[in-house]
Amino acid sequence: QSVSHDKMKLLHYHNAFRSYWLSSASSFVTLIGIFTSLNHPPSSFCVDALQLRMMSTGLTDIANSAVRQSPATTTFVTNKMCPFAQKAWCALEVAKAPYEMKEISLYGTNGKPDWFLELNPAGTVPVLECYGGAVVLPDSDLILDKVQQGAVEGGSNLKPQDETIASLVQQWRKDVSSQILPVGKRAVQQGKVKELITLLQSLDDNVQGPYLCGDQVTVADCAAFPFLWRIDNEFGPLDKKGCPKLKSWLKQCCETEAFSKTIQSSWWWWW
Repeated sequence: QSVSHDKMKLLHYHNAFRSYWLSSASSFVTLIGIFTSLNHPPSSFCVDALQLRMMSTGLTDIANSAVRQSPATTTFVTNKMCPFAQKAWCALEVAKAPYEMKEISLYGTNGKPDWFLELNPAGTVPVLECYGGAVVLPDSDLILDKVQQGAVEGGSNLKPQDETIASLVQQWRKDVSSQILPVGKRAVQQGKVKELITLLQSLDDNVQGPYLCGDQVTVADCAAFPFLWRIDNEFGPLDKKGCPKLKSWLKQCCETEAFSKTIQSSWWWWW
């Protein structure tokens, strides 16, 4: 499956460059960069793999730039009111990955379309079709993982090089899924707002600023933003609840286009 994924990735990169760089002598060098970004560099290349990786420094970014100018082969199936879909949307925007959006209605008399249920029998959004449908990602966390790895066509690699920051990213994602989501649900459904505010106050000091893990946007910000934005909208403002760092972070995100463009006037909770 990994080899098939790599072949499809190479094919689409090749098609992009065929349109823009076919007559350029640098296309060969750029294709070397693409080969080395794959999990399985082609064995037919007679250049040492380590040497290829050294040659590819910066070339993957050039390749992704060309792909962004070509027609998108990534399809993002979503409903804009869903927070799980929103976090995947934020990640695609942060990574600048080109995509075509298909919005579907999850409720109503017509039900979910058959083509969507074939993609994801669970019937949930988001779903990301990559490389023209060769790879299907039917889960928001899985999408964030692949975006972070730079495995979505044309998207930047968002994985922090610093191990300390990478650890912070993982911890924030864990805190969102295992703490903020269940405690936030109890606050809305059972009126346990004090429990939620106490939790957020305990997490406030973990904000590095201006983003959750420091100077750069990470998938941690994408994972947290839709849920904390809803909490602030319902129970905030958070700076008045003893969470000044979280409020400052929310303000920073709302001023960042990758996040602000995903905000909807009508929205759902996460259950």
